Amino acid sequence: MNFRFLIGLVVGYLAYRLVKKGIQAWKERQPASREPGSREPEELVQDPVCGTFIPRRDALKGQKDGQDYFFCSEGCLKRFRRGGPE
Repeated sequence: MNFRFLIGLVVGYLAYRLVKKGIQAWKERQPASREPGSREPEELVQDPVCGTFIPRRDALKGQKDGQDYFFCSEGCLKRFRRGGPE
């Protein structure tokens, strides 16, 4: 019985080492920008109609008098076009 326990312990340790080495190799292959803390913070913009903050890359863009405005939805963009910022 002790022999089975020792075999299981050795096999478990070897499996742990293989998984750990695989994860480490995977992390080394990832681009530097994917590492935690190296990404720049995402810029948030405020919808002038409802006041919601949204990531700039996800926002809908509209212009008025050469000024850019960003919107959370088509509905807010349409309301803005009808009457300007509220």
